[in-house]
Amino acid sequence: MTSKITPANILLPARMNLVTGAFANLEIAVLPFPFVQVVADFCHDIKQVLYRGNDREVRWPYRQLNNALLACASTLTYGFEFHSFDEESQLSLYQALAVGTPENPLKTPTPQQIHELMRIWAQEWIKQYRGKGRTDQVNSVCDRFLQRIAVIPPDWEWQHIKPEKLIHDITAIFR
Repeated sequence: MTSKITPANILLPARMNLVTGAFANLEIAVLPFPFVQVVADFCHDIKQVLYRGNDREVRWPYRQLNNALLACASTLTYGFEFHSFDEESQLSLYQALAVGTPENPLKTPTPQQIHELMRIWAQEWIKQYRGKGRTDQVNSVCDRFLQRIAVIPPDWEWQHIKPEKLIHDITAIFR
């Protein structure tokens, strides 16, 4: 089946100019997701225990965590979304973004508050695995995961950044 391309269904790139000073009064803070390795290890370990020899993928339910974060913090623009890829560790890095304006000042939850929410999220996530496969091995993997997620990183803090730092390489978007 072929499709006829007509001017009505062709997507053309938009040309635009940025408004000077549009970001002048913004307060921006980012918070890195500190448990990337912990989550990656859990996904790997639970896959080994439950799905040996199978290509089944275990993915972390970050949408559930992000929805909870967004519901609890009014200035949070997005939860832990993909930020970059670390070549050295071969892990995807995630960060939360909060934006404050003069009308809606930046009010970020503390890392301790976010950590408590993450612990609840982790406990909910592992419920789907408990009681499956070799129960003792699965429970061991789940317990190790909860122990590791329970330790809050000592230097985990919101980082205040300038708005222009958010735009890494605008031309890369259009390549």
